[in-house]
Amino acid sequence: MVERRRDQPLLAITHLALRDGRDLRTVLDAATRATTEAVGAEYGAFFYHDRDVHGDRLDLLTLAGAGVREFPEAEPVRHTALFAPTFEGADPVRVDDVHLDPRFGHGSTHGLPDTHRDVRSYLAVPVTAVDDATHVIGAMLFGHSAPGRFDAEAEATALSAARGAAVAIDNALLLGEQLEARRLAEDREAAAAAAAARTALLQSVTALLSTSATTADITGAVPRRVAEAMGCVSVALYLRDDARDVLVRHGHPPVSPEHEATAGTMAIDAGNPVTEAVLTGRPVVAPPERIAEYLRAHGVPDAPPRSGLAVPLVERSGRAVGALAADWPGPEDRAGEVPLFASVAAQVSLALERAQLLDAERAARESLAGSVAALTDLARTLQRGLLPQRLPVLDRVRVAVRYQPAVVGAEVGGDWYDALEVDDGVVFVIGDVQGHNTTAAGLMGQLRTAVRAYVSEGHGPGAALERTNRLLVDQTDELFATCCLVRLDQEAGTVAVASAGHPPPLVVRGHDLSELSVEPGPPLGVEHAATYPEQSHRLDGDCRVVMYTDGVVESRSDQLESGARALRRNALAASGTDPEELAGRIMAGIPHRLDDDAAMLVLAYRGPSTQVEEAVLPLASDLRAVAHARTFLAAALTAWDAEDLLEEAELVLSELVTNALVHTDSAAGVTLRFEPARRRLTVAVRDASTRHPRERHAGEDALGGRGLAIVEALSAAWGVAAEGAGKTVWAELRGYVP
Repeated sequence: MVERRRDQPLLAITHLALRDGRDLRTVLDAATRATTEAVGAEYGAFFYHDRDVHGDRLDLLTLAGAGVREFPEAEPVRHTALFAPTFEGADPVRVDDVHLDPRFGHGSTHGLPDTHRDVRSYLAVPVTAVDDATHVIGAMLFGHSAPGRFDAEAEATALSAARGAAVAIDNALLLGEQLEARRLAEDREAAAAAAAARTALLQSVTALLSTSATTADITGAVPRRVAEAMGCVSVALYLRDDARDVLVRHGHPPVSPEHEATAGTMAIDAGNPVTEAVLTGRPVVAPPERIAEYLRAHGVPDAPPRSGLAVPLVERSGRAVGALAADWPGPEDRAGEVPLFASVAAQVSLALERAQLLDAERAARESLAGSVAALTDLARTLQRGLLPQRLPVLDRVRVAVRYQPAVVGAEVGGDWYDALEVDDGVVFVIGDVQGHNTTAAGLMGQLRTAVRAYVSEGHGPGAALERTNRLLVDQTDELFATCCLVRLDQEAGTVAVASAGHPPPLVVRGHDLSELSVEPGPPLGVEHAATYPEQSHRLDGDCRVVMYTDGVVESRSDQLESGARALRRNALAASGTDPEELAGRIMAGIPHRLDDDAAMLVLAYRGPSTQVEEAVLPLASDLRAVAHARTFLAAALTAWDAEDLLEEAELVLSELVTNALVHTDSAAGVTLRFEPARRRLTVAVRDASTRHPRERHAGEDALGGRGLAIVEALSAAWGVAAEGAGKTVWAELRGYVP
């Protein structure tokens, strides 16, 4: 019977620990009751070790046989005379009569707290940690109002129960740690799963929006997708209709026909979560009572509890154009869903803005469907009219042209090319107006006409560009253009080049590739007083000249070097071919998408056909050199049987040499070039100054200022070519050709 009594508490602890090991209070409460009964106590208590700001203490965890009210409530158990040995982890304390035991004094409390119930028989055992017998984690205390109630067997039973309680506490703590770790892991997994679900939703919405071309596509698909992914009762996009000052609902599930009139639209000042989100531009979390109020107002009085939210749809301008609203079953607070729905709303806002633009474009296209063909024909006619319809048929030059606009189908751009015959040869033009639209095309037409007019008047490339530049600067259009002019004397092979910020032409001779070098002036339309120096070259044999606009070599995505390398590579690869094939090879080999118009003019030149006589005279920095130059001229023209040009040539040469010597401090040089077959004389004077001569308007009594006027009057053409650190001023005179 004794053994059975001793084992009873341990069996109770073991059974409950196996069944309810996680609930430590349940296990220890049962252990305390069983032990109280086994040792024959009127009441028993289990105290659990804790700590506060005042130090260690034992807190009452469970009580058996007596009400909690019969024990102290205000203060925890600390070092009283009766409790101290157990609290300190000493051996069990068994007292037959507390009133008579000298260890606890003979005061009114006998070592107990002041408010403690009277105790005569007392039994206490410490509960120490399983792995450290000196570490007190609790205590089991038993009492009886009569003396002599606890014997050695009762003490052994209490010790056995204390050891079982220690094991139960240790197991419960370990189990608690394991369960907490498992809970944290499950929470992490749940959070990761929720994050993955949210990411999947955002990706799904992104993919959905990428294929939604219209507002109807978006409003028809997004609410369903969000509702299915988030388990919502309903999801809706409310879009602002400013004409009616309402919000129009597009939701899933759709509003039933009988409620369409009331629930399909809502006034912008209706005062509900949706309108609040639109008017404030901030998310609104709606508690169940607010949703219930809204549903009752729309004829649904007994709907189950719902919670919801609304987030605004905000354009890039900052204006709220609607809201994304959702509600869920149950009263759960949905504030945690706001970031996800805000992300969805941001995507939807951008997609709606894009779709509305597309809708507007589509509506405009549909309303103008009958005139699209006519407008397209007009654009093509305009383009054909702005570019040359025919190129001149030349004796020694074959010409190929290409033009590709930047915008496919627009066929109107700002690049142009041209070729026109003049008295002394042929002038080739390539140009590029900023932009590729009808404005650029219109300006291109004006510039092409201006260049043709100035060249036809006999102006050289540089002078023609100067006049065209002033014309453009004087206009109100804030546009600019680049342009390159090449004047070629087919018979002599001489070339004069001038550039207004344009890429220089390429020259391909067999396996050699070079540039027609030129010092470029600023683009046309930038600087009113800009000058455009001419550079002289000579093409001695069969060659190809490639003039192009920057769209051939440049793009926003690729570096300039990539396009330039492709141009040079393709030009060399097809250098000996027909100009049409060469132009086609180059255009087909452009490595980038055309972000700008691309125009090209390819010349296949057979080389000069006439004999050219040439004489050169260096001049000292002395005005007496003018006389030497005239003597040199007379001798040369006599030798070339060109005395008929002498009188006019002397006047021109004198003016050019005088101008060079007066305005520079260095020596000059004269070059005479005569083509007998064409009776054409070129007089060129080179000096070290980079300052270009300008025509002055002299008064009636002025002694100077008429030099360039004389040169222009006597010459078929004249111009200035920059050469290194100086310049060459040249003039052409023509004799009679029978």
